[in-house]
Amino acid sequence: MFKYETIISPLDQFEIRNLFSIDTPLLGNINLSITNIGLYMTIATFLAFYFSILATNHAKIAPNKWSLTQETLYATIHSIVINQINNKKGQVYFPFMYALFIFILINNLIGMVKRCLSTTIFIFSCYTAIFFGNFAIIHYKNALNTYSTYTSTYKFASIFDTYFWRILPHRTNPSFPRRWTSNKNSYYLHPYYVTGFIDGEGCFTTSIFTNSRSLIGWQVKPIFKISLHKKDGKLLEAIQRTFGGGGKIYKNGQDALDYRVSSLKDLKVIINHLDNYPLLTKKLADYLLFKQSVDLIEKKEHLTMTGILKLVGIKASLNWGLSEKFKESFPNIIPAIRPEVQFTEMKDTNWLRGFVEAEGSFHLGFNVSKDKTKEYVTLRFTISQHSRDRILLESLVKFLDCGSIISHSNRNEVYFAVTVFSDIIHKIIPLFNEYPLIGNKKLDFLDFVKIAEIVKSKDHLTKEGLEKIKVINSNMNSRRVPMSA
Repeated sequence: MFKYETIISPLDQFEIRNLFSIDTPLLGNINLSITNIGLYMTIATFLAFYFSILATNHAKIAPNKWSLTQETLYATIHSIVINQINNKKGQVYFPFMYALFIFILINNLIGMVKRCLSTTIFIFSCYTAIFFGNFAIIHYKNALNTYSTYTSTYKFASIFDTYFWRILPHRTNPSFPRRWTSNKNSYYLHPYYVTGFIDGEGCFTTSIFTNSRSLIGWQVKPIFKISLHKKDGKLLEAIQRTFGGGGKIYKNGQDALDYRVSSLKDLKVIINHLDNYPLLTKKLADYLLFKQSVDLIEKKEHLTMTGILKLVGIKASLNWGLSEKFKESFPNIIPAIRPEVQFTEMKDTNWLRGFVEAEGSFHLGFNVSKDKTKEYVTLRFTISQHSRDRILLESLVKFLDCGSIISHSNRNEVYFAVTVFSDIIHKIIPLFNEYPLIGNKKLDFLDFVKIAEIVKSKDHLTKEGLEKIKVINSNMNSRRVPMSA
């Protein structure tokens, strides 16, 4: 009788065993064997290849879920590599790093299955041995002062450091260059995305009010604020998280939320960000005035009447100036000189992504033929802005190679508009597939894509297709019913 015994040790899954072996009388009796680790790595390679097949999108406008997953992994790994090395030299290592990342990821997932061999423990054991072996050799030969050279040379190791910076938020680095790794990351937002969104929705103000407890009778509070509809609460939380958790989110009325930052410590984080990733609209002038106010408060000048007068002068040039009631308290105030802001070219497409999240619109136009027998649909992508930022919108025409500028003589508004269907299909939709929106406006974009698919297939020329478009349109933009409703 044969007796079988089951090994139930938890360490069993880390043991390498021969599954098949051959002893050949060649070159001194070579032993050829297939081990369990070789089998599992072969399976991982097959799954990586199969994943690539599933992610093939077959030239469709809207990507499938596998394609979105692959694009996210691609963008994340690409950003890690070029940011840890540089934009040019990093590209050389990207194919290897992408393949290695996918291979290790799949092996990790396989290792999580009960009783399966955990192959990555052997990969990381080899890496750890190599890393600390090189570390010991360099210290032995070149002494401790060469460690900085070592860390700059072996930047591969910092990929793991980047991973932990994403998971463990730190407020010691206000400009947070390591908190984002992809333009598809919605946990920590891309810094240029944040700047673009502030260009659209941010507000800088200095609140000056009476206080009987103050020696001079006045109190000052600098405030940075973003106000959104409550359906974009998650977006405000992401912005707050990206700024290190500073500030608070308040309910403003029934349907609005305010993200406000007023402490000097938290405002310095925002100022440091905007100094590194500057605003592009004329709002930059408001920011520069606001920064002057914060500098005065840091120097404690707001505790003197002379400092209060300086702050009131700055407030008079900030945003819409002083209210008539406030002017009664400071009738002879001289407004500060408003900084002249020159147009600056956009440096990163993520700025446009954030700006569109704030100011862009995906909507439809319906037109009826002269004989009123046919109805036509037009897809429109627009960005509205004050006329003072006309040059900025004109630069978008050049940057996107499509669209036009629309203005009204009786209004201080200008619009960047794209209405040509081929431009919508080949330029606008691919742009926001690559640089996706993350707020509630993403839902409008996805509906916009559905309608584009209907128009592309010519189904909009049928009564059924047109009715389907109208149903989708009835739940877009301000008409959208909240998910919680």
